Amino acid sequence: MERNRHYLTEMGKISFYDEADGSRRVTYTDKNGKEKRMNIASLGNQLEILDYVKKIYASGFNLENMDWATYFASRATGEVYSTKFYNLSVSETYQGEKLDASVGKACTPSVGDTEGRDDFAFYNAFFTQDCNFIVDENGVKKVTALEGQGTFTRYGKVDVGIITPPLYYGIEKVSDGEIWHLSDSPHPELGLVLMPHCRDNKGNAMPYGILPKYYAGEIDGVLYSSSGNRVKNFVSYQSLHTAMQKKGAGYVGAGSERSIYLKTMLRIKYGVSSSQAIFQGYTNYNYQYKVAQATTSQKYVVITKVQAQNLVVDSVASVGDPNGNENIDRGQSYMYNIVNMARVTSIEIDGDNAKVYLDTEPFTTTATTYVSTYPMYSGSTDGVPGRDGHVANDGKHPFKLQGLEEGIGAYMVSGNEIQDKDTAQKTVWYNRNGGAYTTDEATVKSGWKKVGEFTNPSSDGADFWIGETDIDLETGSETIRTTTTGSTAGTGDRCYWGGTATGLREHLSRGGLGSTSFAGLSCLGVWNGLSYAYWYCAACVS
Repeated sequence: MERNRHYLTEMGKISFYDEADGSRRVTYTDKNGKEKRMNIASLGNQLEILDYVKKIYASGFNLENMDWATYFASRATGEVYSTKFYNLSVSETYQGEKLDASVGKACTPSVGDTEGRDDFAFYNAFFTQDCNFIVDENGVKKVTALEGQGTFTRYGKVDVGIITPPLYYGIEKVSDGEIWHLSDSPHPELGLVLMPHCRDNKGNAMPYGILPKYYAGEIDGVLYSSSGNRVKNFVSYQSLHTAMQKKGAGYVGAGSERSIYLKTMLRIKYGVSSSQAIFQGYTNYNYQYKVAQATTSQKYVVITKVQAQNLVVDSVASVGDPNGNENIDRGQSYMYNIVNMARVTSIEIDGDNAKVYLDTEPFTTTATTYVSTYPMYSGSTDGVPGRDGHVANDGKHPFKLQGLEEGIGAYMVSGNEIQDKDTAQKTVWYNRNGGAYTTDEATVKSGWKKVGEFTNPSSDGADFWIGETDIDLETGSETIRTTTTGSTAGTGDRCYWGGTATGLREHLSRGGLGSTSFAGLSCLGVWNGLSYAYWYCAACVS
């Protein structure tokens, strides 16, 4: 065996070997300083090699002089990746049929430490690199560091995102359904348009795309999309705007551009229209327990063994004492007046009871104290290998898709969408589309883009299952086209109509930690006004 090339980089040393049998191996220094050796031809570690090489490549970038347009143009292949979905009148399913360059490619999410399969990862249209970014006063998103560079960090007072090439997508209507297309080139013959995340916050095209990786947490009163944070909840459409202006005039908060990237990648890579067909998310973790024993100055609560078996380490819980109040909804301040959203560090079984330890200072409980689960901290998927995956697909863990963390047990408040519940049965969707923030109904209707409307078939404002949807390609906003009978057809997600009341509504999607099969990327809430903020409302920086 001969070591014929080696390189020193900011990431450490990488060396290539030619074996006697003609195969090639690579060695590199891992994050613990240990040398690892891999067979480059092995599918099982191609993704690991790809991520490592991207970090090494990034270490040589001079971002101040980076010509992103030329860089990504040199990588573009023009391949078109497609999935056909049949009308529900033809086939009651969420399963699609892969076409064009997608044929023969498969994906399986990573689970825990076990790397999955991603046949798309090596193609330019699916390239992502973690980065730090800012938004300038003109709404332009700018990369400040790439993973692999010494200045990159995913912790603290920074915003972490993913950078992608300029991407183009479209939805071709055919007699029995529709075909979703994705490419790194325009393809006007297919009617492809630039994806919304490749535009700045005023609607101008950028030579790349940037999306926030994590849901935002608050550090010293300012929201940051970084890892390891208690996710900021009690966010409303109005308060999100106020919070973004603390960061600078160009910030608006993420919305349809992040959602449509995820929905497109789900449909192209996995060939399904229902996200929960692949990723459950942190959506079946709705627990509240009165303590089994009072404690004094401890870092744990005591509950029964049976109750503790429902909980998992690294999840999030609050401790509060309602002091006789019968309403134990998590939104009541007394339900988190002892401990507010701390991570579970360990669970110790002790006979018929169990100690649930929390990452917090010692606290005292009484016989009337409750412990309740809450949305997950950011960064829970950081240790999962690859770009897609989850710690476990059990309803008790978030997931990531193309590196974007999702399904955290909270709804996402959109920063660029508003719903006008015009009548008891009809709602109309509007997108800011590069325009100015507003809460004024007349300004929304005259200055924002109307992207669709839907009439609820129920006159009493009943909730329903969302079947087929329409996408406004310019903005990425999704609107409801049809209803269906359950979670196994169409989007497989629920629309919470919110009764017959009317007025402007904030755009809530994804679902909470107790939404179970109702949740997903297309799950929608139409019940709350623009100032509504609750424990299950969160947002992303953009």
